[in-house]
Amino acid sequence: MTNAAQLSFGLADAVLAMSSTLTATNFYLDSSDLEGDFLSTAAERRARLYEHLNAVEAGDLVLVGEAAGWQGARQSGVPFTSAAAVGLRGKIEPSATAVHKLLASVGAGERTLLWNAFPLHPHDPGKPRTNRTPTSAELDSGMDALRLAIAGRRIVCVGKKAGGSVEQLLGHKIPDIHHASSASPAIVVRHPSYGGAPRFGSETAAALSIWNLG
Repeated sequence: MTNAAQLSFGLADAVLAMSSTLTATNFYLDSSDLEGDFLSTAAERRARLYEHLNAVEAGDLVLVGEAAGWQGARQSGVPFTSAAAVGLRGKIEPSATAVHKLLASVGAGERTLLWNAFPLHPHDPGKPRTNRTPTSAELDSGMDALRLAIAGRRIVCVGKKAGGSVEQLLGHKIPDIHHASSASPAIVVRHPSYGGAPRFGSETAAALSIWNLG
């Protein structure tokens, strides 16, 4: 088994080992099918996760978001990805659309791992079709998986929360696009939500250009 393949299996194992709570669902576990009336199943979501990890295992780039959303990874099994994009039934997430549009436009889809600092879905109590900001403790619980996800890759941190988690692992401040250089292992860009899609696209494309990856 190659190092890249070992990394992919380790990453899947790391997230599968995380337990659900009353306000955060591990949607890869079969127990997650008992809530929310989602059209995809945990088995399908696990399969899509493995497919994604296998497809990008030799890649040199990772996009790190904050946490899974109910319209995206909660239904698709893949961060920054709507269910329909992986052949499943479910909602379309605007942020996922913006991310995949950008990756396709620069030809970076096959080299890019998609991940979240907190890989579970944080939601309001008893409301699986909601999103909430992950707590510091939840972000800490995702560190083992995140450490594997960023190893050996250039890192685009999508939003400040993701940037904060990556900063903890790297041990230094991460620059935004205006202060980054080709030597920067990670760069923080604008999150595409709440009208940020144009800035996300331009800043991420600029980051790839700085690294000569676009």
